[in-house]
Amino acid sequence: MSEAVAQRVAEDFRRLYGAAPEGVWAAPGRVNLIGEHTDYNDGFVMPFALPHTAVAAVSRRTDGVLRLHSGDVEGGPVELAVPDLAPGPTPAGRPTRRVWCGRCARRDTRSPARTSI
Repeated sequence: MSEAVAQRVAEDFRRLYGAAPEGVWAAPGRVNLIGEHTDYNDGFVMPFALPHTAVAAVSRRTDGVLRLHSGDVEGGPVELAVPDLAPGPTPAGRPTRRVWCGRCARRDTRSPARTSI
C-alpha cells in the first residue's frame, strides 16, 4: 500500500467519523486456482496474490457497536450492536460474521467494537 493510499483512506475516515483512525492496514487480494479447503486435508492448493488490495482504517470503540462503511458502496455507515450479532446475512456481511465467530470462540460477550472504513 502506498503512503498516498493510506493517507486518502485515513482522511476519508476522519471526514466520515470526525476523528483519525488508530491505524490503516492493507491486504492483497488472493485467489486459489485449485483447491478450496484442500490444503488442510492433505490436498493440493495453488494460491496467488492479485493486484487488488483491501485497505481498512480502524479505531476501537467502547460502546459495543460495530460501525462499518465501504467507499465502494452507496450510503453511509452501517451500525450493528455486537451483542446482537448472530449467524446469517447482515447489512454489513462478512465482517460482522467474523466478529460473531470471534466472540463465540472466546465466549466473551464484551467483544471489542470497531469503527472502520
